[in-house]
Amino acid sequence: MRHTVFACAALTLAAASSAVPATPHLRALTASAAAAYDDPTVTTTLSMAEADALLASLDASWEADSGASADAGAEMAVEADAAPVRPESVLPGQPYRRTDEDDAVSDDDGEPVYVIAPPAGDETADMLAAAPETDPEIQLAEAAAIAEFLDMAYVAEGVIAPEPVSGDSDDFVWRIAPERFLPGLIDEAETLAQLGDARQPRVSRFSDLPYLDPVIERLNQAAGMRRTVGLAVAILEAGQPALIYTSGETAAGSGDPITPRTVFRAASLTKSITGVLLAHLEHEGRIRLDDPAPETIRVRSPRQPTVLDLVAHRTGLPRNAYDNRLEEGRAIDLILNDTAELNPVCAVGECYTYQNIVFSGAAEVVRRSTGTSYERNVRRRLYQRYGMNLAGFGERDLTSAASWARPHRGWQRTVSTPGNPASNYDAVAPAAAAVVSLEDLIAWVQAHISESGGIPQDIRERIFTPYVATPRETQGLNRRFPGRVQETHYGLGWRIYRWGERTLIAHSGYLSGYGAQIVMEPATGFAYIALWNADASAPWRLWPTVMDLRTGDGPGDWLDELNED
Repeated sequence: MRHTVFACAALTLAAASSAVPATPHLRALTASAAAAYDDPTVTTTLSMAEADALLASLDASWEADSGASADAGAEMAVEADAAPVRPESVLPGQPYRRTDEDDAVSDDDGEPVYVIAPPAGDETADMLAAAPETDPEIQLAEAAAIAEFLDMAYVAEGVIAPEPVSGDSDDFVWRIAPERFLPGLIDEAETLAQLGDARQPRVSRFSDLPYLDPVIERLNQAAGMRRTVGLAVAILEAGQPALIYTSGETAAGSGDPITPRTVFRAASLTKSITGVLLAHLEHEGRIRLDDPAPETIRVRSPRQPTVLDLVAHRTGLPRNAYDNRLEEGRAIDLILNDTAELNPVCAVGECYTYQNIVFSGAAEVVRRSTGTSYERNVRRRLYQRYGMNLAGFGERDLTSAASWARPHRGWQRTVSTPGNPASNYDAVAPAAAAVVSLEDLIAWVQAHISESGGIPQDIRERIFTPYVATPRETQGLNRRFPGRVQETHYGLGWRIYRWGERTLIAHSGYLSGYGAQIVMEPATGFAYIALWNADASAPWRLWPTVMDLRTGDGPGDWLDELNED
């Protein structure tokens, strides 16, 4: 029988930057990925001997190019995402490529032959990798070995998982989610940004959708406005990057370009991370969102808030209660004590009032249910699981990144000067302390909208459920962008917008000198993602501009209304 390998670019990068994998099926898989990289539409066969020869050539080329020793292989594998080698620059030529369409599964020596073939039909279909028949325990071990070797994700989450081939119980496949092509696309955009002039926009386009042409023009318009310093934008269609756009500098006048791997403050986008983490913990049976909130969160009401009330902003407290005291530098414990004395504006659970101080109580929920800190849980359960390799928390992680964006403050400023990256909001980590790159947010969005792998479906349903109407948000959007958004709600760390007949999942973040935004349409796999490092009006008008141009619901001329003089 024939065994098929649909190779993934992520495997190619790993094969080109690490020692030869030890397990035979993994050796064949990585070699197949390397051989198919230049033209994955060609059907190619490799024997195990050819696979080993190809991998040996890759290692030799890598060592010759980098001057690294074989002992450094493990270190290189860890650093592959940060500084990958373009596979086509190190691949050997045709000696290891064949186009034999024969169905035989062994070569002259009787060893297995691995066949690389293009996916049938849909180019966005999952990548499949098959190996000779083995028992289920070995299958799972092999899949786990791939996940561990590539440091990609947990097998249990379905990013890489063995499945039986339909109608043939002697075969199995490793199903690899299509977003594993992401590293190659980011590498291309990163290289373009690094080599380009920081003063000029850098555009990496992966789709010929017509609406992207006017979108690029509008992005250029926003990037060219006086108070915009640095801007990083991605647009996804069908769950895959269609456009990656970067412009400007990490610090005004520095010449250091914004790239897809530049780290920014996520500000209140952190709330989406917290919502997903709590939903994961509920999924694991560690918490119930209907349980009472920690004792540190108290309000003057006959009923005290639940965990869900806390993170859906249904505590009844005045909106942004005592944020001003946090900004003054007061201790969070003292602020929470004072919050308990505030007069509520409605009963618990009856209305929406946006919060940061009491939202931070989610950290105690996580600590009690897991025995470890909120930050540690996010890193292990979310960042590592979903490929957010540069993400972290607070000023320390921000400023230790290889590329990080300085804030530029002042809505009326005439000169942009880099400011201090410190923020008192690091004290309310679940509400506002995450730091992320555009690459991280692309992976984060894909975890939400991918048809396979990513966040489990029941968790998606939990976080996307509207728990409270947000009429103030509806009014504000209709005032700024009339006729576009009909109703708004808040879910579990995410906002839910109704744009005509479309359901959008969104959240934004702002801390002085930083802005962040995600707008997704899970039904179509669309997403708009943006990060910027200045107090500037233009970036805030980009998401409805993109929606107008994508849907045809309007001219997308919201930027034309701005006057920065």
